[in-house]
Amino acid sequence: MPDKKQTDLPLALSNKHIIILGFCLLLTTIIHVRIPYYIADYHAGEVVTYTVRAPHDVMLADQGVSLKKGDIIVKAGQKISLADLQKLTAVKARQEADPPITERFLFLFLILLTSIVILYHFAEKNMKRFVLSDKDLVFCLSLTVFWALAIKLCMMGFEQYLADYAQDFFYLIPIFAFGMIVRVVFFAEAALIFSTILAAAVAFTLGNGLSVFLYVFLGNILAAQFTGRCEKRSVIIKAGLYVSAIMAFLTVMFHGLLGYSVSDLPIRVCAIFVAAIGGSFMTLGLLPIIEHVFDYTTDIKLLEMANLEHPLLSAMMLEAPGTYHHSIIVGNLSRAAAENVGAHPILTRVAAYYHDIGKLKMPHYYIENRAAFEDAHDGLSPHMSAMIILSHVKEGVELAEKFRLGRKIQEIVKQHHGTTLVNQFYSRAKELEDPKAYALQEADFRYHGPKPQTKEAGILMLADAVEAASRRMEEATPKRTETLVQRVLETIFIDGQLDDCELTMKDLHAIQQSFTSVLLGIFHHRIDYPERTEYGGFDKRFPKITRPGQAAGKKSHRRLIKLFGPRE
Repeated sequence: MPDKKQTDLPLALSNKHIIILGFCLLLTTIIHVRIPYYIADYHAGEVVTYTVRAPHDVMLADQGVSLKKGDIIVKAGQKISLADLQKLTAVKARQEADPPITERFLFLFLILLTSIVILYHFAEKNMKRFVLSDKDLVFCLSLTVFWALAIKLCMMGFEQYLADYAQDFFYLIPIFAFGMIVRVVFFAEAALIFSTILAAAVAFTLGNGLSVFLYVFLGNILAAQFTGRCEKRSVIIKAGLYVSAIMAFLTVMFHGLLGYSVSDLPIRVCAIFVAAIGGSFMTLGLLPIIEHVFDYTTDIKLLEMANLEHPLLSAMMLEAPGTYHHSIIVGNLSRAAAENVGAHPILTRVAAYYHDIGKLKMPHYYIENRAAFEDAHDGLSPHMSAMIILSHVKEGVELAEKFRLGRKIQEIVKQHHGTTLVNQFYSRAKELEDPKAYALQEADFRYHGPKPQTKEAGILMLADAVEAASRRMEEATPKRTETLVQRVLETIFIDGQLDDCELTMKDLHAIQQSFTSVLLGIFHHRIDYPERTEYGGFDKRFPKITRPGQAAGKKSHRRLIKLFGPRE
């Protein structure tokens, strides 16, 4: 997990600043790339051979000239009137007054660089979950640049070949897919920050200012909000529908506020619906590629990994059945606790399924997989036994990497024992080894860590220990179960294993209640059923007709004997 406290000096140059610097150069270049638009010197009464449009906004109140980018000044084949000539002159004057391209490039680059650095540092300092590695930052900024470039190219094509409808076709671009992808792959805070950057880049690119910025920003924020924790693919489709409805409403309101032509509204509203639904399908299509190429673990991938037919889980069920059933119960404990403390329940449950996959290498060395009266550690020194037990974490991380379970699962597998002590073999070593001949090192019997860094990893550590301890309970009464859970949690807490994760004392209390409730459900008592007195193969207490159309008696008894044989 990347370190949140990377530097106390916001201006100190780091890898992230270099990444941001490079992508600001790319964004600035994209914004400045444009097809040269030259307006010839015309005279009043001259017939134009092609339609002349305003290449950018022009506002000259003293001359009565007010043009929006893309507005038609003179249509092809028309004569230039004095009013048209005044507009053409104003546009040419505006073009000539613009600073040189190098100056504009430099100014825009510095604006983007300063804005992105401020946004990033603000998020890093004030948003707890905003933790991005260099790889994550490169991915998010690459996605931003890709979308800015795609919008730029689309609009250049629309203006070149569909000039009359270029502004309408802007609403057909599935721009809301950006917010959906960032939210599904990362978290809401990342969607907020990078949607702001994309909206600013698109506004600079198209030159339409506030309306474009708000359209892109609000649309992507809504897309991220409605996507949320995406546990089903249908959630993304529903998000597209909700976003399209709200953005269509806001577009109508903007048209009314700014006094735009109402005749454009039906086309633009329909375009928004198409773009939003298209963005949903684009997201569904791109997510598997992103998961595979960039090795990200989304909620959708986690749900696929929760399938018990996964090769690793199938192998565990056959080769290490005790570990398999232990992992399933730990998954149930973890999910219940995660839901109670606001952690990620799906991630916690799936990580629990795979946390002990390292035991597949030597399953019979772990007590849950031993046959009766068989101990694979007989004849081994305590040091060797501890080495075997400790190795399952390293083996598990390697298997998680080999089967591409994702970084989140790998990290939890690595952290789920923290630096706890393998007490059984440490105690045996103290009994067997002569302290005068050899200084026993407790560190040799501790897991190598790191300690849990997230709520999910901390919950899994607690659930793992509680499930193992519950196997030793002779009678699972509510009081004994509660005492057992409390003792295990206190032991781990006092050992300092939870120092680096975000679990609070309030969380630990909620986790204790969750674990107790789940364990009581697992180890509940059943009543003793009395022996049945048979009459024709059936208990006398039951009615003659056990279900519609089925008669009780000798005939049914003979049928049962034929199927299952006589009762001994």
